[in-house]
Amino acid sequence: MGYTLGNGNGNGTGRNGGDGNGGLPGVLLHKTPLREQIRSILRGWLVYGRMAPGDGLNERELGDQLGSSRTPVREALLLLAVEGLVAVHPHEGYFVAPVTREEGEDLFGLLGHVERRALVRAGLPSEVELDRLEEIDRERRDAGDPVYRMELDREWHDLLLPVERIGEVYRGEIDRLKNRAARYELGSLEDEADQEGALEEHAAIVKALRNGQLEKAASLLEEHWLQGAAYARRLPVQEPFRTA
Repeated sequence: MGYTLGNGNGNGTGRNGGDGNGGLPGVLLHKTPLREQIRSILRGWLVYGRMAPGDGLNERELGDQLGSSRTPVREALLLLAVEGLVAVHPHEGYFVAPVTREEGEDLFGLLGHVERRALVRAGLPSEVELDRLEEIDRERRDAGDPVYRMELDREWHDLLLPVERIGEVYRGEIDRLKNRAARYELGSLEDEADQEGALEEHAAIVKALRNGQLEKAASLLEEHWLQGAAYARRLPVQEPFRTA
């Protein structure tokens, strides 16, 4: 079973079929703009390691793989550059953006800050929602696939911070940051110690919410993201990105 990331417009990860790399070449549909479909497929390839940081991205070659002309591929690459997953260098072309310690720490820190404020706005979840949060984490504890772990983690946070209670602005910003942070999240979820630590932090957040301690839960949520930056802190300090 394969997985694809969301399209940057409020959708998270999903077990939607495909090749486990964000989609299959030649399976483009017509109900959404072609550039958006290509962006979703390429995002999956970038996040799941089909393309390594620094690799060149050739419009013609990608178009051949996807059964598309160069124009929608170029448009998709420019959209991914806005997301921070693709680097554009004048006169040189498109490249997979680097994965760096500084960016990872910044993204996790920003997510912690935004989700803390969003939880205060959302208010206390219902008992049914809290029960479901615990159920999701039980499933995640048994999951061996890091991609599925990330999907469950997205489901957990989305349930904690439903769009109808936090609003479209918060939801859009959280989704944008998570799409950019996905490569770091996936690396963290491959580490068993990081995985167990994250589940313990989730449990502490749920406990605070059951006790009616919204501000405490919000503080724990922010700290949870800061702890999640441990993976980024293990990355080597990199030189400024240069092409060959």
